[in-house]
Amino acid sequence: MSRGSRTLTVLYAAVALWLSFCTVRTWGTVPLWSSLAMAAAALAPVVAVVRETVIADERRTVAVLREREGRRAAWRDAAAAALARSEVEAACCERWWTSCATEHDAGCAHRTSWGSTA
Repeated sequence: MSRGSRTLTVLYAAVALWLSFCTVRTWGTVPLWSSLAMAAAALAPVVAVVRETVIADERRTVAVLREREGRRAAWRDAAAAALARSEVEAACCERWWTSCATEHDAGCAHRTSWGSTA
């Protein structure tokens, strides 16, 4: 739970306690509907506290999922880089590409005779 959520939770709890105290203190001195309305109002901050805890749990879950997905993406990036590296290493020299597969550079590992098409 973040610092802001904790602060809100403490505030909600304080408001709920204050409204409950006021309800108990005014129970017999004010009309019944007024006391019942104050008691119902004391339940609203309780709902807010529950909401804050649910939001905190969801944020924690999302953080875990993002971390997991980040690891998967890093693995996919590494796999793609390895594939690209192997493709580049398997490709022939520049002269082979520009001469339509008839000549190779002197240092080309795939050098073949003139009679074959690489």
